Amino acid sequence: MTTAARFAAYLHPHRSRLAWAVLAMAIVSAFNGLSVLLIKPIIDRLFIAKDLQMLRLVVAGLPLLAILKSAASYAQNYLTSWIGQKTVQQIREDLFRHLHELPLDYYSGRRGSQVLSRVSADLAIVQSALTTLPVYAIRDSLTLVFLTGALIHLSWRFAALAALASPFSLAGLYVLSRKMRASSRQAQLAVERLHHRFQESVQGMAVLKAYNDEPAAIERFQEENDAFFQPVMRYLRAVALSTPLLEVGASVAVAAITAVGGREVILGRMTPGAFFAFLAGLLAAYAPIKNLARTNAELQRAWACARRLFDLLDEKGADAPKTLPAFPGLRSSLRLEGVGVRYPGARRWALRGLDLEIPRGSRLAVVGPSGSGKSTLGRLLLRLRDPDEGRLLLDGGDARGWDAGSLRARAALVTADGGLFNDSVFRNVALGRGVCSLSEVERACRAVGAADFIEALPEGYRTLLGDWGFALSAGQRQKIALARALLRDPELVILDEATAHLDAESAREVSAALEAAFSGRTVVVIAHDPRALAGAESVAVLDAGRLVEFGSRDELMAARGLYRRLFESAPDSTKEAA
Repeated sequence: MTTAARFAAYLHPHRSRLAWAVLAMAIVSAFNGLSVLLIKPIIDRLFIAKDLQMLRLVVAGLPLLAILKSAASYAQNYLTSWIGQKTVQQIREDLFRHLHELPLDYYSGRRGSQVLSRVSADLAIVQSALTTLPVYAIRDSLTLVFLTGALIHLSWRFAALAALASPFSLAGLYVLSRKMRASSRQAQLAVERLHHRFQESVQGMAVLKAYNDEPAAIERFQEENDAFFQPVMRYLRAVALSTPLLEVGASVAVAAITAVGGREVILGRMTPGAFFAFLAGLLAAYAPIKNLARTNAELQRAWACARRLFDLLDEKGADAPKTLPAFPGLRSSLRLEGVGVRYPGARRWALRGLDLEIPRGSRLAVVGPSGSGKSTLGRLLLRLRDPDEGRLLLDGGDARGWDAGSLRARAALVTADGGLFNDSVFRNVALGRGVCSLSEVERACRAVGAADFIEALPEGYRTLLGDWGFALSAGQRQKIALARALLRDPELVILDEATAHLDAESAREVSAALEAAFSGRTVVVIAHDPRALAGAESVAVLDAGRLVEFGSRDELMAARGLYRRLFESAPDSTKEAA
């Protein structure tokens, strides 16, 4: 669908209000055309013929016309604003929903600022355009129609003379419109890079200051800022040229009309009222033409932003629209059979030729150096993505045959940062639970040793945690994340570097909570740290996406392979914890 067709689809539910808005604009435009036609009788009958009856009509009629025009003007502005807000509200909801439907691969290697720029800056420009531009575009176009009709009624020959300058101005505006649209798209891409620099610096400010890298960060931002300046200036230059172009064309038309019209009045072939009415109508037409030129500039920018938003909405979703049966629960084991994964645009495989079986109720540790494919394995087990090669088997059946959401409903994930949101403790723990009582949340928090510090918070379980839960310590964040996982009552638990950012004491507390909370469940512990492996029945060692070792901890230590090297390179405190 074209951009225009997409907008039409969003506007279709509001077509009745749009029709009323167009009617109100037509009324305002008709009054603008009528005001020009009234100039002729007012001048000829009131000021030249001294008609007292005309004076009474003018005094009584003008306020009434002004009231009617003001009412129509209010209606047009209110209705178009309502339609614009509702349309953007729906686009915003569709974008937010679609972002959650996209696969994780879409976000791999993609800067978050790109997405944020589209759903904030681009959408703000489209919203401004939808709430204001229809008034100018439709009303001023209708005003031109009515004024043109009035001018033709007054003198078709003068109207034809005035139209001679139009083709040249319109041709110039067409060329400028193409430049505006192209430069606007370039400017929005530059804005994405600027947003990225802001986001990157704010999130990494501690690191920048620790390494005294602020001057280099400022220099990088200045380079992006300079790159933004050029396309913006091309856009503004085209905007600045549009008004002078119209003024030149209008001045030529007015000069021609004044020369010919003045001669007609002197020769008595045209009344002064008719001449001044025509001249007033011509000058009145300049304002809507100028507004349309300005509207065109804003429209080109909004059009470029709308195309970017619709491109985002056109990104392919994660799952095909088909109904699959719900997963009934694991009975025997999960098995990866010849599994290979390569992320879009990557040259190396994240996993390749992986064969691994995880019995139900067992505890498996997955270790390996950074980039070995550990987190990718966790995503596969949760069906956050499917393998590019091989199969994930659940009790011997291909996992693709079950609904992915129903599988994840029986699983829980705990990551290194806890994955908390700027919401209350209760809502963070109850994440993903449609209906949940406070007593259930309290019971889960007590089971992982989080109840004491939560109850000490200013508002207890209603306390807002702030962005990413940074109001809490790392250990406290992890305990809330563990309570969230326990509340889900999962069959499968993925612990992805769950103790990576904790000190030794906090790691021991969290590990103890893990042992108590997830006993008897299928647990996969992903880590590069030996202290996270306590209680693991078996260990899978990954390197460069391949399974290079598998066995118990004692067997792998005796084998003197990669696992032993990882263990020996770990700090002494972590070895004691393991």
